[in-house]
Amino acid sequence: MASTTTCLNQPLMVSKTPKVQTTVQLPMYNCKVVMTVVENVKLEVEKLYKKHKIKEEFDDEAEGAVVMPGMDTYYLLLGQAYLTHNTIAHEIFHAAVRVTEDRGIVDEEAQAWLGGHLTGHLYKFLDKKKLPIKHG
Repeated sequence: MASTTTCLNQPLMVSKTPKVQTTVQLPMYNCKVVMTVVENVKLEVEKLYKKHKIKEEFDDEAEGAVVMPGMDTYYLLLGQAYLTHNTIAHEIFHAAVRVTEDRGIVDEEAQAWLGGHLTGHLYKFLDKKKLPIKHG
């Protein structure tokens, strides 16, 4: 059961950084979330589709996406040119909802706690990598 969520917007002007990623293990949900900042979201989604033999098409350029090839690994992709608080919140929301709803959990409190956990992990990682986040 593969699925992808996307968000479109105008890019920010930033210098390019090689792809960087961090993984958050979620033992309570028996899965992990791989968070990656990439130069081109569409190309990364297409690579994941090929790797996991997903037969969907990803037609649009996007500022971020969440790709779920199964219930054990969720890929949260953020385009570096779109690295804003808004994009981060948007994609983390999608990831938290997918992880919980894939397990039959629709409780907003559980989703909010998971979103907060993922947010804290991602912001610490971005700070460590010195990746600038724009307001927006």
